[in-house]
Amino acid sequence: MAAVAPLALALTACGPDDTGSSGSASGSTTPAATGAASQAPTGAAPAAPAASGAGKTGKALTQDQLVKALLTVQDMGADANRSTLGPAGKQHRSTADKPACQPLVDLTDAGNASPAPTGAATGFYYATNGREYQEIQLAQYAPGQAEKAMAAAESALAGCASFKTTTPGAPVPKAAVKFSKGTYQALGDATVALQAEYDQDGSDHSVMETKAYVFIRTGDTVTMMADSALADPGMPDQKSVKKQLDKLHTAQ
Repeated sequence: MAAVAPLALALTACGPDDTGSSGSASGSTTPAATGAASQAPTGAAPAAPAASGAGKTGKALTQDQLVKALLTVQDMGADANRSTLGPAGKQHRSTADKPACQPLVDLTDAGNASPAPTGAATGFYYATNGREYQEIQLAQYAPGQAEKAMAAAESALAGCASFKTTTPGAPVPKAAVKFSKGTYQALGDATVALQAEYDQDGSDHSVMETKAYVFIRTGDTVTMMADSALADPGMPDQKSVKKQLDKLHTAQ
């Protein structure tokens, strides 16, 4: 488990403000990588006859409204003492060593994105024991920007199967990222599923975590749900994804 100690430090240093739930501050990993999808989503399974969220664009939400739209700790069956909800924040900006891969870094972490979303919220949901966690991120973009962010990441995916990130000032300043396409039901206006591995660059036994992501765009909002573990965590639970989409659409 010594290999994951730098990750724990990175989680503490780069997490969101502790708003909306009790518990110690947590956060997303310093490195980040994923992809986006068009109407025919990358790595997505065929859509169900009435894909959840399709056409439900709704009104733009403020950051406070996005925080309230996150699933609660109770909804996720998580430990209130370890989990945290709040505005998406970033203390240190991560940069891809390949400029073409930067859209992947930015899509997975709204606090890293440029141009930044108009508002974003992140929830980290931990079980009572262990290092595994689930992450939800809601990002509201200016008109047309969510579609551009997803399309840019999708375009970058083919040439960014692996790359490195640099995050000056972070506990883990250099990381290597490997990722591949995942499979998920098509939802909303666009869907992408990705599996990623984050390694501490230049270190033996360097795997910090693996994450399975699903990104769903509905209008100008991107909902990200991800499961994290040291080994393959499996794709996010479909019932939880639908519950989050339904709560978001109610708020809109």
